[in-house]
Amino acid sequence: MKRKIFGVVGIALLIAAVISLFNALFIVHEGEYGFVTQFGAIVRIEETPGLKFKIPFIQESNAMTKKMMVYDINPSEVLTEDKKAMVVDSYALWQIQDVTTFVRTLGNLAEMNKRIDASVYSVIKNIMGTMAQDEIITDEETSRNSLNQQITQIVREQLQGYGVAIHAVEIRRYDLPDDNLSAVYDRMISERTQIAAKFLADGEYQANIIRNQTDKDVEIALGEARADAERLAGEGEQGYIQTMSEIYSDPDMAAFYTFYRELEALGRSLAGTGQKTVILGPDNPIARILSGLEAQAP
Repeated sequence: MKRKIFGVVGIALLIAAVISLFNALFIVHEGEYGFVTQFGAIVRIEETPGLKFKIPFIQESNAMTKKMMVYDINPSEVLTEDKKAMVVDSYALWQIQDVTTFVRTLGNLAEMNKRIDASVYSVIKNIMGTMAQDEIITDEETSRNSLNQQITQIVREQLQGYGVAIHAVEIRRYDLPDDNLSAVYDRMISERTQIAAKFLADGEYQANIIRNQTDKDVEIALGEARADAERLAGEGEQGYIQTMSEIYSDPDMAAFYTFYRELEALGRSLAGTGQKTVILGPDNPIARILSGLEAQAP
């Protein structure tokens, strides 16, 4: 009988030991914080993955993610400085850094998302309340990045007491309420049409300046070319007169020149196809040469 009792007790002790051993072990996975609580208070944090130990039945093991998380913030409607409504769609990138502070102040991810939602809405509302709607709509990429950095910095300061790191708060897009969307688009089209008309007018003005200057340069160039042509023609005429003067000052040269010109005239009259007849008077110098009289004169 005693053997049976000792056997049952031994088995019970063995089972209790196995249960205690399993209760004393827990696993920390990659990308997680493991933390051990005792009577609700955190007594140890495990940051490296692997098999860990705790006091069975007294301590409890828990896990919290290390990974960066993306929280899509609910689109919110804010008023601009000129009292016009805009719907802002944004998101936040955040990460747990101090597990003890996070668990003590919040305890879970859902509560942290609520705090982010409230903080981002408050910051965006305050900042965009100092900007006109046109300024926001026509905002350049560099200015938008600066606005995102400003929002991120303020949200980070507001939430730094929760043991988290706010890496970025980004505005995904600006939307307009349906009731004034059409009016805003019409105004934007009108403004850009006016800007385009101004650019066209400025371009036409500059084109007229260029055309007038080009016409002026062309007239100056043509005037200079005509003056050079007249000067060259005058110089050529002067050279011709001087050459003719030199020729006619010498009787022999004058006679030869006259004879040469008469031969040229005869050649032109006989040019062409077919038979031609030239009628010359008896006193014509060419007729005298062709008839041999000129050669007999000496």
